[in-house]
Amino acid sequence: MKQFYNILSLTLILVFSMQFSFAQNTEKTWSFETGFAAIDVYPVGEDFPQGEYLDEFLNLNDHWNYGVYVGITRNFNNNLSLSVRGTFSEISKWGDLGAADESVLVDNLKYYGLDAMINYAFGKGKLQPFLAVGGGYTWIEEGPYNTSYAANGSDLVGAGTVNGALGLRYNVSNRFGINLQTTYKHSFEDYLTKHWAHSLGLVYNLGQDTIKEENSTDMSVTTSKKDNRWSFETGVSAIDVYPVGENAPQGDYFDEFFNLNDHWNLGVYVGVTKNFNKNLSITARGTLNELTKWGDLGSADESVLVDNLKYYGFDGMINYAFGKNDLQPFLAVGGGYTWIEEGPYNTSYAANGSDLVGAGTVNGAVGLKYSINDDFGLNLQTTYKHAFKDYLPKHFAHSLGIVYKLGNGTEKEEVNNDTDGDGVPNEYDVCPEVAGVASLGGCPDTDGDGVADKDDLCPEVKGSVEFGGCPDTDGDGFPDNKDNCPDVKGTDNGCPLVVKEVEPVVNPIEGERKVYFAYDSAELDLNAKIILDQLTSNMTKDATYNVSIVGHADNKGGVNYNYNLSVKRAQAIKAYLVSKGLASDTITTTGVGETQPASSNTTAAGRAENRRGVLTIKIN
Repeated sequence: MKQFYNILSLTLILVFSMQFSFAQNTEKTWSFETGFAAIDVYPVGEDFPQGEYLDEFLNLNDHWNYGVYVGITRNFNNNLSLSVRGTFSEISKWGDLGAADESVLVDNLKYYGLDAMINYAFGKGKLQPFLAVGGGYTWIEEGPYNTSYAANGSDLVGAGTVNGALGLRYNVSNRFGINLQTTYKHSFEDYLTKHWAHSLGLVYNLGQDTIKEENSTDMSVTTSKKDNRWSFETGVSAIDVYPVGENAPQGDYFDEFFNLNDHWNLGVYVGVTKNFNKNLSITARGTLNELTKWGDLGSADESVLVDNLKYYGFDGMINYAFGKNDLQPFLAVGGGYTWIEEGPYNTSYAANGSDLVGAGTVNGAVGLKYSINDDFGLNLQTTYKHAFKDYLPKHFAHSLGIVYKLGNGTEKEEVNNDTDGDGVPNEYDVCPEVAGVASLGGCPDTDGDGVADKDDLCPEVKGSVEFGGCPDTDGDGFPDNKDNCPDVKGTDNGCPLVVKEVEPVVNPIEGERKVYFAYDSAELDLNAKIILDQLTSNMTKDATYNVSIVGHADNKGGVNYNYNLSVKRAQAIKAYLVSKGLASDTITTTGVGETQPASSNTTAAGRAENRRGVLTIKIN
């Protein structure tokens, strides 16, 4: 039974660690680290060759024994994490016997440590100081200053430890960081020395680059943090010093564990709890009691009585509850300080003459919480408290109390005011389910033409507001989705207007001919070329012709611009006739712009008739 409490403590740590690791959201990040470790057994408050607490704390040359460590950390959020690490070293410097011998040397004693720590970092910047608490198990090879008969013949002596640490972490980037940490490790057994473990390591963040913040942009309802971050509790406590693995009148571990009549000493307790979330919390509690039942000497005396020994306890515990229902089992680890008045079975010369003997304890607990309603609940808990000193007995502290939740006891469910996350509140968002832009009332604009997709007749192609988001490639005033000839300017549903020339009845050659042009163009279209080809093909070689060409324009555009355009149209007709064999000196050209319209310029059809060239042909 001597090692039972070590095994129990280590089991609680490992179980607690596993639950922390696997009960959380798997999207949270992991990090791996490795680096240098330095073990210092000197400034731990012991006799020579060890020294007082923190004496020569930074004397690296005389006291620090270097090794390596590896660790892995699970980050729950920006501040809270759980780490497990293994340390490997050899101890060659044990302490200091004075100026004559600054460093007491030993023969490279092997050192192995396995520890789990709960870390809390302050702030959210790149540089984060942190505190940590936890425990583990450490083995040190026996040497001249740590010879132990408790090692059962083994050269490697091991015992459980309770640990406290502080450190500094710097995030170089999203992937890499540096961790500087110093840890005090207090052994549960006298044969394993207390010591310090310093470390400097490189951290590598596995998985995602950053820790994800909880949000609900893809949900219509989000859950806020609980208002009742704090709770107060009070109730009945029962102290039992009997089933703790000691000699009579105490007994074996868990012997008559539920014998309330013979072993339980009733008192009261009060506590306050800070809830970080539905599962994780930290509790501080004080217990007041009097001990009248100490144990059992057998059937002749079922209950060994003592004279109302005063009992005071103050403890801090980290709690982890399972599930999110009204009924929640939980585990807890922590420590505290307990005072018990001296009596016939706990007389101590270490109390310095005081009737009240106190010592630190390391605690492990299991319990069950039940929420009656939003404001009240019940807490049933049993705690094992192992003292750091032999003169304070190990014991169990059972409790049943009522919990009052301060503040609002329910989680607020609030409607997400921006479902699609585009920055436009739902009440003002025309398209609340699809992310868009504020200038379009929260609706998307895929092609970026300033017309929301819901109103865009051509949502995949950039166009203009004038044509409902569709383009007008040829610029003829007909959008491409309605233009029968989207690449050629025209007035007939976007195509050039076909004007059929009425052939003269009397003389097939002599007289007037007209050809028409597209808007803002001096190019001959197919229809015009057919008319001119017919004209030139009917001219006989023995006849002499004079051709007068007058160019015209509609009233779209400036007067000078239209005049120059009419001249270009006349010259384009002449150039085509010359290319078909007519003599250039028989053809004259002029332009009159918009001054002689053939039809009204108020309609598209009228303007089409005005964009013309008039040929007057005379036979000499």
